[in-house]
Amino acid sequence: MSRSFLENKRLAHDELFAQRMLRKVRPGKLEQFSTDLCLIAHGIRSACLVDTFTVQDPVSLFSHVLAGLRSKNATFADVVHWYDPSSLQSFIVNSRILRAFARTLLEDNTAVTYVLLDTSPTLLNSTPTTVLDVICAMNADMLESQANVSFSFVDGLTQDNLVPLAATLIGYPVAYVPISANQTSFLSGQPLDVYEAMIVPATSCTSSSPSSNQSHTLLKFSCPCLLAETNPELFSERITKRLQSQFRQSLSSIGSSLLVHHHVEVMDRVAL
Repeated sequence: MSRSFLENKRLAHDELFAQRMLRKVRPGKLEQFSTDLCLIAHGIRSACLVDTFTVQDPVSLFSHVLAGLRSKNATFADVVHWYDPSSLQSFIVNSRILRAFARTLLEDNTAVTYVLLDTSPTLLNSTPTTVLDVICAMNADMLESQANVSFSFVDGLTQDNLVPLAATLIGYPVAYVPISANQTSFLSGQPLDVYEAMIVPATSCTSSSPSSNQSHTLLKFSCPCLLAETNPELFSERITKRLQSQFRQSLSSIGSSLLVHHHVEVMDRVAL
């Protein structure tokens, strides 16, 4: 990775480690999150879900961390925290990238493929209205309060809204949509195309097995195999090329490339 990216990653790591409530988090977890935070700051992706550690007061924590980073380096100027009080989940978001992504969603129904998790999974023809509404509301809030570093979603988002919203924010090319707020079984026993998109140094892009200390998982997601049988845009080769095309330019700016692994897997239950 480029020197500027690594310097910002070290800055992010130091700012996180300075927070008392994170002192007990394993070093590898802070290292992983520091990378995710910098990928967002550098505009590689629009958002990530904070799932490497949990804290009791994420609004206070991320307000302190992001305010500190903004004061030290302008690269972090567009990075904000979003909190969902219903699920207690946090997202780190690049406000500038999300504005551009929202325009893409409004203009292009193929930007993300949405899969309705009915008895037999089916494709939706467009982005769910709730997802568009929430993202538009996010952009409006961030434009109105540009000095803020932490925001909250409207309370009461249920899984049928939050699951596709999270997948869209994170940047999955395929997003699941539960059929209801109470659905508990997802894709049990169904063959899935599983993808893991990994960031590797540009010199390692031809290797099928980069060393773990050189790679970082950018995205990991799945799609029912049966949908690829009748929808060419879901062929594994096309999704792989789509991901590589999407991230090629932005990753080259930090001296990295994308390596996509694909395999088929059957699970008892898919966690969303």
